[in-house]
Amino acid sequence: MDIATADRLVQLRKSNGLSQESLAALLGVSRQAVSKWERAEASPDTDNLIALAGIYNMTLDQLLDTSNDKYILDEGKTQQDGKDESAINKLKKKGKEYLDNALYPETAKKMFKFPYPLLVVIVYLVICFLLKGMWGIFSLLFLTVPIYYMIAAACRTTSKKGFLFLMPVPIVIVTVYLFSGMVFGAWKAAAILFLFIPLYYWYVIFYVKGRKK
Repeated sequence: MDIATADRLVQLRKSNGLSQESLAALLGVSRQAVSKWERAEASPDTDNLIALAGIYNMTLDQLLDTSNDKYILDEGKTQQDGKDESAINKLKKKGKEYLDNALYPETAKKMFKFPYPLLVVIVYLVICFLLKGMWGIFSLLFLTVPIYYMIAAACRTTSKKGFLFLMPVPIVIVTVYLFSGMVFGAWKAAAILFLFIPLYYWYVIFYVKGRKK
């Protein structure tokens, strides 16, 4: 993979509000694998290319930019000069099927389009103006931004287990803990909330099946 393509993968991931960890979870690969793609040290295989196209709601041609780049697809065939149109169409179809099989594709699409970070900034500034001295407590609003986008990314998964794994449980727990401590002074009592984090992931790993919906 060349540097230009690697840079495009980075831009696509960031523009969709995904971290390397979140994208890796969606694809079922390690974060290190995603990092290598984005440093042009390795290339995604065919299945991951299809999945990436689906996640980013684009065609495989748009993802690969086949007018400029060369990629080796099925059985090591180069698809730039004299490419196999039937194979390309098949990959495009699979990419669309990936989106169609997402748990909540329309919800994810709407969430990514909505300017939630801007809303948070406006609400925070209004609160600071109206309730002077409360800026510290309401700064917790900014923690809802990663929570929002992690939920949006989870809606694009194709399995219940993947959806639950991407839920921002740790960030929600930390936010509630900080709010309880700053507002009610219940630092010690609220600390018990952290026990929910390992219990949650233990439940997802051992009791939730990977079937869709």
